[in-house]
Amino acid sequence: MKKLMLFAAMAVFAFSVNAQDDEKVSTSKFGAKVGFNSTSLRVSFDGTSASESVSGFYLGVFGEFEVSEKFDIQPELQYVSVSEDGENSGFLLVPVLAKINVTEEFNVLAGPQFDYLLDDEDGGLNRLGLGLAAGLAYNIDENFIIDARYSLGLSNRTGDIEELEGFDVKTTFNYVQVGLGYRF
Repeated sequence: MKKLMLFAAMAVFAFSVNAQDDEKVSTSKFGAKVGFNSTSLRVSFDGTSASESVSGFYLGVFGEFEVSEKFDIQPELQYVSVSEDGENSGFLLVPVLAKINVTEEFNVLAGPQFDYLLDDEDGGLNRLGLGLAAGLAYNIDENFIIDARYSLGLSNRTGDIEELEGFDVKTTFNYVQVGLGYRF
């Protein structure tokens, strides 16, 4: 956890330095986020599927890099913690989102999202995955943002148990998030 906090602090510092250097050319901002997270594990086995959801929180940092008046790139780094029956799991999420500024207040977000399972015991699952995230954001004022998004897992995370005597097994992680952000 200490390494994660150190990495997050370094990322915020890097965003800060980059934002100050780029102010002369284009608008770059950075900030922090916190919110609710629901992670869904979906398993498909030979035409039948089942899913289980666990809830928790996320916190992270983000940057907004202006490409044009109506279009920004918004990379993020998030730590996600979920818990069920006293068992905790952690993930690192790295969404790289295209942000379309529909109005001054309303934004549409979409792009790839990488996730990494932090648990010591992964249960035979692949730790690294790829998904597609999409969502909406609302600028409450110049500093505060509220957003909601869904990320659909595209990678099969089954790993070592994938080849079960010719059966088709697929495991994916999907995420639902609602959060509050603050731009510095």
